[in-house]
Amino acid sequence: MSMTAGTKKSRPSRAKIALVSAMTLGLAAGGVALAAPAQAAATNYACQVVPLKPIFAGFNSSGTKLVDYRINVYCGANRYVNIEQQRWESDDWPNGDDHLGNSSFSRYLGPANGWHTIHNVRTLTNTEIGNEEVYQKVRHQEGVGGVWSPFTGWTGSGTTSMSN
Repeated sequence: MSMTAGTKKSRPSRAKIALVSAMTLGLAAGGVALAAPAQAAATNYACQVVPLKPIFAGFNSSGTKLVDYRINVYCGANRYVNIEQQRWESDDWPNGDDHLGNSSFSRYLGPANGWHTIHNVRTLTNTEIGNEEVYQKVRHQEGVGGVWSPFTGWTGSGTTSMSN
């Protein structure tokens, strides 16, 4: 009988442990679920910034090829937008990509402006034997009424291969 009594006592203990564990997990999951909408609201931007695939833009007076690193920008409401751009040359593993430079742009876009294209024309940098594979990354922040959003994450363009 002592085994039966011991078993009866341990079942309620096991049930209590299981219940406490389930409640703890439920509370933890509930905290995550409650935090998610706040994060989503913080990343709700009124502007779209799209890095376009770089294109050939002619030659400078020295005969060096030029590349146009274009960025399309659209704001659905009156906004100031700050854009940071990084220009890169892609390399295969194990070599890392070559950082070619940075640029920053500030624009005011009203609701009637529609899509606006920023052109950043640069010389094609010779970083290797063979073609140069160039691309860009951009991120932005928006401002209205003196209040600025945090910067978005980096967004990359497609890669263009150009002979040098």
